[in-house]
Amino acid sequence: MARGKRIIGIDAVNQQIETAEAEVIKAKKKYDEATDKLKSLLDKKKALQTEELMNAVMKNSRSYEEIL
Repeated sequence: MARGKRIIGIDAVNQQIETAEAEVIKAKKKYDEATDKLKSLLDKKKALQTEELMNAVMKNSRSYEEIL
Protein backbone atom coordinates (compact mmCIF):
# COMPACT_ATOMS: atom_id res chain seq x y z
CA MET A 1 0.00 0.00 0.00
CA ALA A 2 1.40 3.37 -1.00
CA ARG A 3 1.65 6.10 1.55
CA GLY A 4 0.49 9.61 0.84
CA LYS A 5 2.48 12.76 1.46
CA ARG A 6 3.17 13.47 5.08
CA ILE A 7 1.24 16.47 6.23
CA ILE A 8 3.33 18.81 8.34
CA GLY A 9 1.39 20.28 11.21
CA ILE A 10 1.42 23.93 12.25
CA ASP A 11 3.41 23.03 15.37
CA ALA A 12 6.18 21.50 13.28
CA VAL A 13 6.29 24.56 11.02
CA ASN A 14 6.41 26.89 14.03
CA GLN A 15 9.32 24.87 15.43
CA GLN A 16 11.17 25.16 12.10
CA ILE A 17 10.54 28.91 12.06
CA GLU A 18 11.94 29.27 15.58
CA THR A 19 15.01 27.26 14.62
CA ALA A 20 15.57 29.35 11.50
CA GLU A 21 15.17 32.59 13.46
CA ALA A 22 17.72 31.40 16.02
CA GLU A 23 20.18 30.59 13.23
CA VAL A 24 19.70 34.04 11.69
CA ILE A 25 20.23 35.77 15.04
CA LYS A 26 23.40 33.75 15.63
CA ALA A 27 24.71 34.52 12.13
CA LYS A 28 23.94 38.24 12.50
CA LYS A 29 25.78 38.38 15.82
CA LYS A 30 28.81 36.72 14.26
CA TYR A 31 28.63 39.10 11.28
CA ASP A 32 28.40 42.15 13.56
CA GLU A 33 31.40 40.97 15.58
CA ALA A 34 33.43 40.42 12.40
CA THR A 35 32.56 43.85 10.98
CA ASP A 36 33.43 45.52 14.30
CA LYS A 37 36.80 43.77 14.30
CA LEU A 38 37.43 44.80 10.69
CA LYS A 39 36.55 48.43 11.45
CA SER A 40 38.87 48.43 14.44
CA LEU A 41 41.73 47.01 12.39
CA LEU A 42 41.18 49.52 9.58
CA ASP A 43 41.18 52.37 12.12
CA LYS A 44 44.47 51.10 13.59
CA LYS A 45 45.98 50.85 10.10
CA LYS A 46 44.96 54.41 9.29
CA ALA A 47 46.42 55.70 12.58
CA LEU A 48 49.72 53.91 11.91
CA GLN A 49 49.86 55.31 8.37
CA THR A 50 49.20 58.81 9.69
CA GLU A 51 51.93 58.44 12.29
CA GLU A 52 54.35 57.13 9.66
CA LEU A 53 53.54 60.05 7.38
CA MET A 54 54.02 62.58 10.18
CA ASN A 55 57.40 61.05 11.06
CA ALA A 56 58.47 61.23 7.41
CA VAL A 57 57.42 64.90 7.21
CA MET A 58 59.26 65.77 10.43
CA LYS A 59 62.46 64.08 9.19
CA ASN A 60 62.24 65.84 5.83
CA SER A 61 64.29 69.00 5.35
CA ARG A 62 61.58 70.68 3.32
CA SER A 63 59.07 73.07 4.82
CA TYR A 64 55.37 72.31 5.21
CA GLU A 65 54.52 74.63 2.31
CA GLU A 66 57.09 72.97 0.03
CA ILE A 67 55.68 69.54 0.79
CA LEU A 68 52.15 70.62 0.01
